[in-house]
Amino acid sequence: MKIHHSLAFCALLAAGTAFAGTHTVSIAAPGGHSYGSYGNTNAVHAAANAIREIEKALPEAVVSDFNGGSTVNAIATDAAFKVTIKNEDAAALEKLKKAIDAGIARENAFRGGKAGDLTASGAPAHVRWKIDKA
Repeated sequence: MKIHHSLAFCALLAAGTAFAGTHTVSIAAPGGHSYGSYGNTNAVHAAANAIREIEKALPEAVVSDFNGGSTVNAIATDAAFKVTIKNEDAAALEKLKKAIDAGIARENAFRGGKAGDLTASGAPAHVRWKIDKA
């Protein structure tokens, strides 16, 4: 019986069948104190925008384990969340990345953060992100 299951699994892999995949999305922004750094890009706002875009692109995806920010009077420097895609394949992963890019771009455009620009403290002014397999 084990051989039969192993052969079936190999046949599914060979056919290119998609499997569920979970990814951790990490977002970084300059953030700062809400008074002196007002107007800096915000990692939590960028994450919220990214999640909105993910919902449009991949309505079957599940977002979980959201966290970010550190205190009530600070602009968040970091945020992270997990995304699970039920039937992940190369096309779904590409949709995920484009959705995250679109959400991050919205926060960068809203705050005027451009790649190469620096804040007064010398930090990159734009939001950056990365995705890792969980």
